[in-house]
This record gives sequence, structure tokens and C-alpha cells, in this order.
Amino acid sequence: MELLLEIFTSPTCPHCPAAKRVAENVVGQMESALMIERDMATPEGAEAAARYGVKGVPTIVVNGKYKTVGVPTSEAELLSHLWSVK
Repeated sequence: MELLLEIFTSPTCPHCPAAKRVAENVVGQMESALMIERDMATPEGAEAAARYGVKGVPTIVVNGKYKTVGVPTSEAELLSHLWSVK
């Protein structure tokens, strides 16, 4: 299963590093997964955020469908959601 995780962050967000760490660990456990960090402070990040309806950070979008806002409580929580995304 190929997965694209896009994580939306901001340099001033105190929770973004933790969300990014969980997402990186999950991507590291999967064979065909890629993570892209989108900085909401940049034009590219803001454009992608508008496309997905992202209103706050941290937000993780998976394959353009599933969206989670905030820091996942664990890698297992994020992984459980990934398997439901096709």
C-alpha cells in the first residue's frame, strides 16, 4: 500500500515537533510511505492547506483523504487510521 502523509506545521507551534516525530516513526516502519512537511507559513504550505481545508496545526493528511488534527497519542493510533485509507 502506498501512502503519502502530508503534515502541516508552523514554526511557532509547540505541538508540531511531537506530531512530526510520530509521523516520521510511522513512515519509517512502512515500506512504501512518504512524508512531506508543509509549513503553513510558506505560500506552498498555505496553498496545500487550503486545498485540504486545513485550519490548524499540526494536521496530518493521508493520501488526500484522512485528516487528523493535533498530535496522535501514539504511533499505533496513527497506524490504525492509515490502514483504513485506500
